[in-house]
Amino acid sequence: MASAENEFVYSKINFGEPQPAVNRPEVIIGVVSVFLILAWLCCFFRLYIRLWIVRAAGLDDLFVVLNMVCSSPAIGRKTKVADMVMQVTITAGCITTCIVSLVLTSAKSFYVMFATYACSAAFIKLALLFQYRRVFPRESTMHKVVIYLIIFTSLWGTVYGLMSWIPCFPISDYWNTDAPDKHCYGFGAHHPKAFLATFESHTAVNMILDVILLVIPGFLLWKEGGTRSGQLRLLSLLMMGVCVIALAAWRLQTIIEHQAATWPTRDPTWYGPISIVLSALEVLSASICASIPIFWPMVSEGWGKIFVTQEVKVTRETRYFDDDDEDALTNNAHSRSGSNVSQVSKGGNSKDKSSHYRDTYILRQVDPLHGTEERGVHVTATPSPEQERGKWTKL
Repeated sequence: MASAENEFVYSKINFGEPQPAVNRPEVIIGVVSVFLILAWLCCFFRLYIRLWIVRAAGLDDLFVVLNMVCSSPAIGRKTKVADMVMQVTITAGCITTCIVSLVLTSAKSFYVMFATYACSAAFIKLALLFQYRRVFPRESTMHKVVIYLIIFTSLWGTVYGLMSWIPCFPISDYWNTDAPDKHCYGFGAHHPKAFLATFESHTAVNMILDVILLVIPGFLLWKEGGTRSGQLRLLSLLMMGVCVIALAAWRLQTIIEHQAATWPTRDPTWYGPISIVLSALEVLSASICASIPIFWPMVSEGWGKIFVTQEVKVTRETRYFDDDDEDALTNNAHSRSGSNVSQVSKGGNSKDKSSHYRDTYILRQVDPLHGTEERGVHVTATPSPEQERGKWTKL
């Protein structure tokens, strides 16, 4: 617990607390690794589309790659933190000096995680802003707003990035507990108030920028010429953005609750894992949201080729046979010699050409808009006069 003299104090006051659910190596490694793999897959798909398909890579792609490069070593350090969490759990009944030694040996891991997170948070926001810059027309008001946000985010990321990478002079004083007269500030401050203020201010500004980045694409929902399917896709992305903001807000709540793992005692390996996991999920989820709009149209098109649905409409046409057709059928049945045309011409009275186009079947071939539709097949055969004369009756 932080004393009245503004110095960190290590104690065993929290030895009786139940173990938090996230303070398990399998939870930390499992959850973070799944999101890391998904984020890298989305990043690869994005680069494939931008570099080899459309050949239109930009600064937004560069910042997505930088975000992933910074996130990966941080995940490795989170694995080490998971190992330390396991050691703390095993030695929960140990004396205070045992816990203190574990905390001190974790200083380098926390140094790398803080620095890479500060850079990753700035890189992914710049990637989204440069992506928005492509969408809005150059003369529009939203384009100017995006430019101002790029400048502000760059300054914010630079300031906190320097504070995280150079927390002490020299840097080794951050993890060297024997160094006298340490000159540290920000993330390396040895005063609880300054240390907590650095974390809270960075997380608060980070969450505000997340909200702004979520609001900007909302204007595209009412863009003229937008299709309903496009609006639904954009709405889905906005819902994913809401999840990212929820993670950032949750992380801010955990930092305030335990005062950046310094209250009721300074114990980063006990109070820090929840904030560490949430920071990783926040950055990786934002990276996934930034990459999905780039490669999803290609994926959906290929998905449609795999699962093809064809509709087959079966209709029945009614064909009424008249005398000439009956003669042709009769002649064909009795004789196979000669052509069908000659056989029909040898029959009874030939039909007028105008009456030929009154046939329902013929009308539907000539006039596709013909609205008459008959159901069933009706065949009527009427014997011709020649057939009547050819009949004889035995008396």
